[in-house]
Amino acid sequence: MAGASVADVMRLLSQGATGAILMALGEGPLRTKELTERVPGYSPRTIYRYAGKLAELEVVERDEEPGVPSKVVHTLTDDCGKELHDLVDRFANASLTRLPDGKIDSHAWASLGLLADLWESGMIEELSCDPRSPTELARGSHDFTYHQVNRRAGLFATAGLLCEEPGPGRRRCYALTDQTRRSMALIAGIGRWRHHHVVAEDEEGMTAAEMATVLRTSLPLVRIPRHAGLCLRLNIVAADEAHGAEGEAVWAEVKYDGAVHSCPDPTPHADGWARGRIKAWVPVPLDGDSSRLLEGGNAKLIGDCLSELHKVLWKPPAPVPVLG
Repeated sequence: MAGASVADVMRLLSQGATGAILMALGEGPLRTKELTERVPGYSPRTIYRYAGKLAELEVVERDEEPGVPSKVVHTLTDDCGKELHDLVDRFANASLTRLPDGKIDSHAWASLGLLADLWESGMIEELSCDPRSPTELARGSHDFTYHQVNRRAGLFATAGLLCEEPGPGRRRCYALTDQTRRSMALIAGIGRWRHHHVVAEDEEGMTAAEMATVLRTSLPLVRIPRHAGLCLRLNIVAADEAHGAEGEAVWAEVKYDGAVHSCPDPTPHADGWARGRIKAWVPVPLDGDSSRLLEGGNAKLIGDCLSELHKVLWKPPAPVPVLG
């Protein structure tokens, strides 16, 4: 999977036992038989095949021990494999369903494949600010027909990635769920992982437009009541853009209840702004580090917004109370 995209990586994790194998190997090297015991429901031959998919991405290395029959030991690679494992494990703690034994639910793995489709189709970008009707979504940059969009939207809704909302004139509209908005943390993390291990050294793991989509999609999770009524602008500049270029702009306004709303169009003014290269923006949602950004205007507005963004993306959701 040379040059694997963000969507490719999510699809790989969603296939069969691949994601479960990655997590099992986080505890240390395992032979195929031991992996089968850690990932029940699959034969050794199937486990070996799925581990091979991770090996193609250089996430796992396989060493054959001499003997009859020979034994294969599977190990996460020191940098590439361990970084991807740590990212997925961290994201699972914050946003995926774990079973009582700590393993990730199979439906949660499968949802990553649908998330990959939603991301790759451009629908996340189209829905990042406001709900859209199936007709509006069918006009996107993808090649799907209205009926294909409608069918896919139904699948995404069943998986908890979209929800239905009433639109103007009683039209049925779709909106992103908080689950999908929180998944931007995983997408940013895969982007950084790609920068470290997949693309050329002088390339970024995601484009400025993709980083803008991550921010535009996740900002509505933020609540900053102290800044109600203010507007902000975030500019993401690609490394190959000329000095002073505006790059991709993300505009947002803080509603009077404190909720941040991403705006599809520029606001009349910005009370605070931040600007930086892609590599300066990626640590914001992942690590809460905005130190490499150039900021202006209301610095408190920008600081609070970006700090809250990091917190809300990685804070585990409150447990659902058990009735009875």
